[in-house]
Amino acid sequence: MRITLISFLLLLLNSTCFGQQDTVEINVTDYNIHPDSRDNIEPKIRKLLDENRNRRNLKLVFPRGRYDFWPNEGREDPSEPSFGFDIHDASGVCIDGQGSEFVFHGKMMPFNVQNAADITLRNFSIDWDRPFISQAEIVQCGDDFLDLKIDENVYPYEIENDTLYFKGEDWRSKIGTDYNNIFNAGNKDLVYETTDNPLGEIWNATAELRENGLVRLHFPLERKPERGTLIALYHDYYITDGIQLMRSSRLWLEQINIYHALSVGVGASECEDITLKQVNIIANEKKNRVFSTVADATHFNGCKGRIVIDSCTVTGAGDDFVNIHGMYAPVVKVLGDHEVLLKKHNRYIGFKPGEKVWRVDAATMQRWEILSVAEHADSLKNDTLVGYRVRFTEDISGIFKSGDVLENIDKNPDVEITNCLVMKGSRARGILVSSPGKVRISNNRFHTAGAAILIEGDRGGKEYYESGAVRDVAIENNEFDNCFTSEWGQAVISITPDTSWKDAASPAYHHNIRIIGNTFKHFDYALLYARSVDTLVFSSNKMIPTNTYPRSSNKKLKRNVYLDRCQHVTIGDNICDPIGGVAFPGKNVWVEHMEDADLKQYGPCPLKVSPPEDSSDD
Repeated sequence: MRITLISFLLLLLNSTCFGQQDTVEINVTDYNIHPDSRDNIEPKIRKLLDENRNRRNLKLVFPRGRYDFWPNEGREDPSEPSFGFDIHDASGVCIDGQGSEFVFHGKMMPFNVQNAADITLRNFSIDWDRPFISQAEIVQCGDDFLDLKIDENVYPYEIENDTLYFKGEDWRSKIGTDYNNIFNAGNKDLVYETTDNPLGEIWNATAELRENGLVRLHFPLERKPERGTLIALYHDYYITDGIQLMRSSRLWLEQINIYHALSVGVGASECEDITLKQVNIIANEKKNRVFSTVADATHFNGCKGRIVIDSCTVTGAGDDFVNIHGMYAPVVKVLGDHEVLLKKHNRYIGFKPGEKVWRVDAATMQRWEILSVAEHADSLKNDTLVGYRVRFTEDISGIFKSGDVLENIDKNPDVEITNCLVMKGSRARGILVSSPGKVRISNNRFHTAGAAILIEGDRGGKEYYESGAVRDVAIENNEFDNCFTSEWGQAVISITPDTSWKDAASPAYHHNIRIIGNTFKHFDYALLYARSVDTLVFSSNKMIPTNTYPRSSNKKLKRNVYLDRCQHVTIGDNICDPIGGVAFPGKNVWVEHMEDADLKQYGPCPLKVSPPEDSSDD
């Protein structure tokens, strides 16, 4: 096999911790850190890192085994999470676990990487003995009760004043209200047509301990699950990430299993050049779990350079596999001929002097003027932060109007996601990506509960402000295996920007999306749902019917391809021959707010073009 020069260089750099030929290697046993001792090594790791804070090209090697971490009791704010590894203001640090288990206790962030460069994390797993999610088996239910079998040794609990409380290490909690998921007993997939809290308001249940050791919860059930169904009960949401990467560059993560994290598994903000190679966010099967992270498996906000995600597996995550996006900053007020006041929100990543920004028109969500940032500062009023003040090099007189937003041009990455396995044991969707950079999604297998791929864009309607109208996306040679069995999305591939239009001639939000050479093994109709795309290709895809799940009764989903306000759409050379005498349902494309010239078809298996009011099945 021909090895390209780039691949060879990447291999060489990785094998030497980013090419550090003068690496200083420390075996952690030199600091009296030994595997399988069950001692708290957090103080020793903190001491080791502090003593070598200014050393470049530091490699820490852990003899294979188990290492335990408890929170730092001396931290300034005991309510805040404690760090297992605090790697900040550093260069050339390599943590090599050699296959070790890093086990955490209580409210902890295993890795905090900030203001660092050339960081390698490899060859270890992350887990909690007592996770912040509890699991139970449903053994019986009625219209208004649910009997749970809970392993009290693994998920300690108590009933007080008819309320079920779960106990952890320095915490005690009721059942959370945001989402709690149910899973099939056999394959541990999310149950078909699962929604958030599919059983109803389980957190409002009264509880009693039965004579047979079961816990009975009394509440009106919205759905009766089968006996043996497993349920994951969340106690908190978005506590702290497993591996946090902030304002850092050239980050390499490989051969890591994240079995649990208190929010996102790997979260990155304002970073440059990140590679995840065989980073698996998975339920710990040895412990019979159905859950892994509390929130997304991975999340990237305001990053640049390249994000490479290769040969990763996800299951059991509390939210999406990958979410990559930038940030919209709403303009609250024009302060002068060079200055604006921006709204404060929790996704804000800021603007640095010298960075370029787009003004994005509020009505059309189109990018217009390119401006240069001269200054960025907090805006204070009576000692209260009310927003952010941004000063531009250019005169902005008459440019802005109410509702316009800013988008950072320099904080948008190229993305490559390949050879990954995304399983139905995770809540929500597979890949969410919004970036104007070059995006390649190829050779992955999706078996997701929601949409396998979502390309969105939120101007603030959902208060996420996730930016990144795409300009170059290729989705090629992937397998979509019975995806979209639950409510998260509109189809297997969903393109649903949060936009509005003045008329049918309004410019599109997304551009240049190619869906080519994929295999869709699907039990239902909805393969592609696309709104506001200019230049969309759906070609050379194979559509194979299955009977793995019943078809949805929702008439709105009885379309293979749904197009709304799209331009320059090409559909052709798709293969939808009957398999075993069973024809793929529909063979149709639905159009809305489009001209006839906007859609061109060619080759075999043409799709019947219907308006949305046509409710025929085939």
